[in-house]
Amino acid sequence: MNDQAQKLRELAKSTYVEPSLPQLKRAPGGRCVSIAVASGKGGVGKTTVALVLAESLANLQKKVLLMDADLGLANIHILLGIAPRFNISHVVAGECGINDILVEAAPGVFLAPGASGLEQLSNIDAGRLEKLRAAFTGLEEGYDYLIMDTGAGIGSTVTGFARYADLVLLVMTPDPSSLADAYALVKVLYEKGNANVAVAVNMTSSVEEGRDAFERLNKVVVNFLKKPVELYAILLNDREVLRLGRRQRHLAKGAGGVFYKSVAVLARKLSGYSIAEPAGKGFFGKLFGGAS
Repeated sequence: MNDQAQKLRELAKSTYVEPSLPQLKRAPGGRCVSIAVASGKGGVGKTTVALVLAESLANLQKKVLLMDADLGLANIHILLGIAPRFNISHVVAGECGINDILVEAAPGVFLAPGASGLEQLSNIDAGRLEKLRAAFTGLEEGYDYLIMDTGAGIGSTVTGFARYADLVLLVMTPDPSSLADAYALVKVLYEKGNANVAVAVNMTSSVEEGRDAFERLNKVVVNFLKKPVELYAILLNDREVLRLGRRQRHLAKGAGGVFYKSVAVLARKLSGYSIAEPAGKGFFGKLFGGAS
């Protein structure tokens, strides 16, 4: 009985996320908030977190643009069982318009699939680049949140997206190798000027294990980089994630496991916040400005 009570207490605590969001200002009518979901290594559940966070925000009446920004292995459409006709590379190549690629993955969640192609921006002439900037910026203005599933690691493509995001949600696990790679990503992001890094510790066996993993990461970050990261979520192991993933049903209505509930709490913390800046200074405005 005591063991069962302890497990229930852990489940109750597992939905806790840090309430402080200093980099996001309450500003009704502000521009689209961009969140890059990133990880120092693969296999930590980053894409699943991005998917469920997008749907959780949509469940709160937010309009969400979910962008597959993994240039090496764009796979969100596979996880959702979707076969899109176009992706972002077709827009960059001028083969279709920006709205032609969008797929409604769930009510309120619109997927921009297969981001391969954006790496070609450096080779596009100024006129074409400006047209792309206008197209993507206009698209962004129609949404409350832009959720980007970036690739894993610290390559230039990953950090190129993450450096312009309003918030980087760093997904890690308690595994020592994940901790080391998470620190490497934080270091690169700090060097590139984006210190708005939040941490979600995924695949934990208990809340205590998640907190311990975060504290070990934060201790190293503070010791060497002098600016702490913040703990936003602890996500416990959940068999329902594996079950729904195999059925390509991560966004299934009624998913009620502890993982899904914890991400829903994270979404509630993020909802209601926006950025008090002109739309032109949104994610795509910065991305295309940096590419030119």
